[in-house]
Amino acid sequence: MIKIDQSCGMCGFRRTWDSQEMIGAIPSGNLSLSAILLFLGLIPSKGLRFLDHMNVAAIALSTFHLHQKYYLHPAVSTLWKEFQNNYFDQKTKQGDGLVLGGDGRADTPGHSAKYGSYAMLDMDLMLVIDIQLVQSNEVRGSFHMEKEGFIRSVDFIETKGLKIEKLVTDRHLQIQKHVRENMPNTTHNYDVWHVAKGFKKKVTAMSKLKDCESLQPWIKSLCNHLYWVPASTPSGHGQLMLEKWQYVCNHVQNIHEHDGDIFQSCEHGPLDEQERRKKMVRKSKASVKLEELVMFKQMQKDIPKLSPGVQTASLEGFHSVIIQFAPKMFGFSYHGMLSRLRLAALHYNENGMREQAFTKDGQPQYNIIYPKFKKDGYTVREVKIGCTFGYVSKLMDIVFSNARESKIIQVEVERMEAPPPLCSSFEKPDKASAILEMKSRYRQAENVDEMNDDGCC
Repeated sequence: MIKIDQSCGMCGFRRTWDSQEMIGAIPSGNLSLSAILLFLGLIPSKGLRFLDHMNVAAIALSTFHLHQKYYLHPAVSTLWKEFQNNYFDQKTKQGDGLVLGGDGRADTPGHSAKYGSYAMLDMDLMLVIDIQLVQSNEVRGSFHMEKEGFIRSVDFIETKGLKIEKLVTDRHLQIQKHVRENMPNTTHNYDVWHVAKGFKKKVTAMSKLKDCESLQPWIKSLCNHLYWVPASTPSGHGQLMLEKWQYVCNHVQNIHEHDGDIFQSCEHGPLDEQERRKKMVRKSKASVKLEELVMFKQMQKDIPKLSPGVQTASLEGFHSVIIQFAPKMFGFSYHGMLSRLRLAALHYNENGMREQAFTKDGQPQYNIIYPKFKKDGYTVREVKIGCTFGYVSKLMDIVFSNARESKIIQVEVERMEAPPPLCSSFEKPDKASAILEMKSRYRQAENVDEMNDDGCC
């Protein structure tokens, strides 16, 4: 903001001109800049550096952090809780049990993540209804963050007086056990994609073994069959799904009549000659290895619990939205991370169910992409209409309203809940002593190098 005082020495006229309108005690443009940097998921240091290189006068990074602390984080919290209250009030009036999908995400790859988040998605409305943030020092380690986030989310939903009728997750062992022991009235199913992904890795590695090359042409068909098993069993009958899966070993050997209690013959029609030539030799090494994989103990447990209907693919899409707001290459404070997760949820809830775009001639638009995991294959996707950002306008209204009324709203409850920094339990050395020790250590190393160069050692 630029403020100019004008005065005339001849007539004594005085005037003050401000380049920005004041909202309370804050210049409106400065506050707007800070708000847009956060609400659109930008990295403030990079955004302000961009303006600096364009020779555009802008606020300092410290000013952004003050705006964020006192106005922006509270606005995000207010709008998010408003959405949640409206959702839970509506569900309470309907009185129906919830069908939810859940999945966790770590802020960095590997087992050294600082934050873990867990999101719950209403599978009927395709809305993210809750997202929990866990810091690694709140639990025993990074591996336990997903379970803790899941427990917190379930507890929060149950405090609203709602029951989770059906839950679809990945095969996280800790979550399996918790649901089995503490949620007896909830039907727990597994997402098919997570099971198929693990199976594909194993069968692909098996096809590279000696005398197992005949498995290669069957990899795609076996994965498709794994998807077909629950999709063709809408009742979710566990034993029927298990038999459909087990007898794929007969099918690949051109045997289509089975001795199962329920599933006694393949449901496909007559096979042509080319499809019959694809069969594997009975009792060959490849067929024996495949049967071991199909009949593996863990697969026998997982197949009956595959979800026959809703899947968690939409949650994977939500995780890609989080990347836009909280990239894994940057570190954020606890409240910064929480706000960005909520912003991602608000954006997803507004744009997750966008309609397909049409050309001027009224033809539906499609796009062909070439995913890396498909190698030479391709995928056809619908082109969606452009995103909307109505939630940003609502957030700006909240921020300006609070600024006009000079409300510095810090959500005290959330600030108290923020866990201590990871380094809080460390023994902090005296800074001056640490610097001397570092210089001494490096000086010793330099002396050794000099001695080596002189040939003395």
